[in-house]
Amino acid sequence: MLSGGIDSATALFLTKQQTDDLFSINIIYSDSHDAEAEAAKKIAQLAHVKEHLTILLPFFKDIERRYHPRLSPEISPGYLPARNITFYGVAATYAETLSANLIVFGSNADDSKELPDARPAFVQLMNELIRTGTRAGKEGVEIRAINPLLSYTKAQVLKLALELQVPLELTWSCYKDGLRPCRECHGCVGRQKAFEQLGVPDPLFCAEKAVA
Repeated sequence: MLSGGIDSATALFLTKQQTDDLFSINIIYSDSHDAEAEAAKKIAQLAHVKEHLTILLPFFKDIERRYHPRLSPEISPGYLPARNITFYGVAATYAETLSANLIVFGSNADDSKELPDARPAFVQLMNELIRTGTRAGKEGVEIRAINPLLSYTKAQVLKLALELQVPLELTWSCYKDGLRPCRECHGCVGRQKAFEQLGVPDPLFCAEKAVA
């Protein structure tokens, strides 16, 4: 599941160390869809996946416009109602058609603190649903969702990305669409903080300065 951000790109390159039998999907659902989709496509091409799909879920844009809860210290402002339940279902559909055994999702430990649908218990329950609610599961063919970065903080994911030579200059973390990241949204702030913690420059912002 390749959003185009640092986490999902790192999960892809980490999985690539174990197998070349890789397929990727990018789900367009938010206002940053053009930039995210383009980032995901370029990263998938560089990783030489066998197939990359772009899947449209436009109803989430309407949900974003409707859903304005009060700010919470425990829930990320990037949360959308039941988003990952939907995403895992889409991924399970694709996996079953491919006879794939693993669904790889790339959220991190910081996400699991702020998003109820990014926690280990959620992944465990989704696996039970996939096993119970699919023909593959009924026939004893395992399709399992895993999150290899669940114990990593954002900074630790970035460190791993650098070690794996993930093309960070191609990734997109901003919640908004545009030629440049806004640097103000939750995604941009978390990205900047991770680079600052490691004391390394963000190649995306370096490239931005070069063309400015």
